[in-house]
Amino acid sequence: MGKIKDRYAIVGVGESERSKKSETTPLHMALDAARIAIEDAGLEAKDIDGFMSYNENDSCTSHQLATYLGVRPKYVKDILGGGSSTEMLISDAISLIEAGELNTVLIFRSMNGRSGSRMGGGGWDPDMLQTAFEGGSYIIPYGAASPGQWFGLFATRHMYETGISQEHLGHVCVSFYEHAQRNPNAFFHGRPLDMEEYMNTPYLSYPFTKHDFCLESDEANAIIVTSAERARDCKSKPVYIMGLSSRQCHPHAHYWSDITQVASDYVAPEVYQSAGVKPEDIHVASIYDCFSWVVLRQLEAFGFAPRGEVGDFVADGNLRLDGKLPTNTAGGMLSEGYTHGMNNVLEIVRQIRHEYEGTDRQVKDCEIGICTGWAGPDIAGAMILRNE
Repeated sequence: MGKIKDRYAIVGVGESERSKKSETTPLHMALDAARIAIEDAGLEAKDIDGFMSYNENDSCTSHQLATYLGVRPKYVKDILGGGSSTEMLISDAISLIEAGELNTVLIFRSMNGRSGSRMGGGGWDPDMLQTAFEGGSYIIPYGAASPGQWFGLFATRHMYETGISQEHLGHVCVSFYEHAQRNPNAFFHGRPLDMEEYMNTPYLSYPFTKHDFCLESDEANAIIVTSAERARDCKSKPVYIMGLSSRQCHPHAHYWSDITQVASDYVAPEVYQSAGVKPEDIHVASIYDCFSWVVLRQLEAFGFAPRGEVGDFVADGNLRLDGKLPTNTAGGMLSEGYTHGMNNVLEIVRQIRHEYEGTDRQVKDCEIGICTGWAGPDIAGAMILRNE
């Protein structure tokens, strides 16, 4: 995105209770998350003049949320999307604030992802999938109708090309499960994972075991974006947006000349140029982790390890809190919870604010972080954030 460096900030974050069976509605959870984010920013509901959300026909609308908060907003927007939608909606919010149309925007994701409509599970019509998923007619009629099967194919090819092993996938999982032990709100808090257990776990869809899949959860997350000028008057410490590549797309893999390419390869140079930093300047990361392999491929794309060496990078413990690149420090979507990546955004904001100072959760000397989004190999986004 254009010249936005340090001119906009995230000033509030909030999350509802996380569970496997909420016994309530996405609207109720969205209200909980929104109210916490508004309080975190030191604002009132009437200060929010824009509401945005993304969903997969499994949530409430922005208009509903605004209505139940007692607000008549200037602008609402709901999109069909997952993975990289947080970055895209932040970009949209910035554009509208820049144009003078809005002052402050609340973005949320709310879903009963376990007790309601389950991603890739029941309720997904094969005909709808073939229409929505470009190239789906090549694989869905043959039984590959779920994300685990699609991503497994990409992972297998990449592993063959680069020498990544099953153990390298395991190091991602073990590192994130370790982080979850410090997070009492993580699903896998109190349930650590070691490499022996990982390697003895059966495959669900090669090369993925159950540990390589993201979780299903009932929860809502919310963030608030405003200008740097307004951010100075907010209660919590602002986290400034240095650079943003809201969403990069290129044709689906069925049309590529090189099926090992991913959209993150195009996002990376754009977001670093926008922020004016390099990979070595990053202190903490939230890497979209719908599957363990997706983390490895993005670490490559964003320059944290050369192609063919990313396996050694994670095996050396570099994703841990004391590693070179502490990553998904709340446990990520593999072991904390799953809201199509927004929970990872909340965590990196808290790390950059130093909210965990004095505990074993805080990354030391954490001033600049990267947060990535991934809706598939063909769609991605990223943003780079900093402390004051």
